[in-house]
Amino acid sequence: MLQLSKNLSEICAWLFAILVSVSIAQVPSQQTPASPDRDRGIELYQQGDANGAVEALRHAVQSNEKDGTVWHYLGLAYLLKGSKDDARKSFARAVAIREAALQSALPISTSDPAEARSRNANRFQAAAESLEKYLELSKNPEPSLLDELDTLRWYRDYYNGTRNDEEIVASKEATTRVRILEKPAPNFSGTRAAGTGVLRAVLSADGTVKHILVVRKIDPDFDWACALAAKRIQFVPATKDGHTVSTIVQVEYGRTIY
Repeated sequence: MLQLSKNLSEICAWLFAILVSVSIAQVPSQQTPASPDRDRGIELYQQGDANGAVEALRHAVQSNEKDGTVWHYLGLAYLLKGSKDDARKSFARAVAIREAALQSALPISTSDPAEARSRNANRFQAAAESLEKYLELSKNPEPSLLDELDTLRWYRDYYNGTRNDEEIVASKEATTRVRILEKPAPNFSGTRAAGTGVLRAVLSADGTVKHILVVRKIDPDFDWACALAAKRIQFVPATKDGHTVSTIVQVEYGRTIY
């Protein structure tokens, strides 16, 4: 999952750079205010009116550029119109916004209602759908983006309750919580970028770090350094009822340049 390429294409770099300005405070969830232009644009797209859909959806993003659904459907409308480059850029924006919203998806607790689990699964599914479309329009996509798509699907299945390959528990339900022994700092020597990257990962019962997903991206080389650092985290796994279990954590790495 960490076979990230050091030579990302210009479009991929643009995709990652978009996320510099996107934060959890700006995009707390997939819920967005009602938008007549958005609703009309989606309806026109579903009716096959590409030009009308593009016009309405462009008005919608001007009103709320943080609406991932609008950007996704704008990509679909451009695709229907035959404007593949504009479609790819729109899907890139949709991925950026939808992945940023994943920061608020908490690990599953036994007390969570099915509705909450389904809502989180839908968030990951939405991000995966936008990334799928982006990849379909990309020539020779980077292996890192293919891995990212697999990871989004893994978390989607986890929230849907269809992942049974390991026992994952919320920290509050563990008998003993995971204990971090060492959190190596990223090696940022290959980038001049600054900011705070946010990653989601599974600290597995077998002592390895799995399913690393950068949900707040800063720069390709910055994100690469953060992912490598997260992979090297040393920890004592959480336990429950006398055996080790896996837990999902959110990890942040920051850099400030004065």
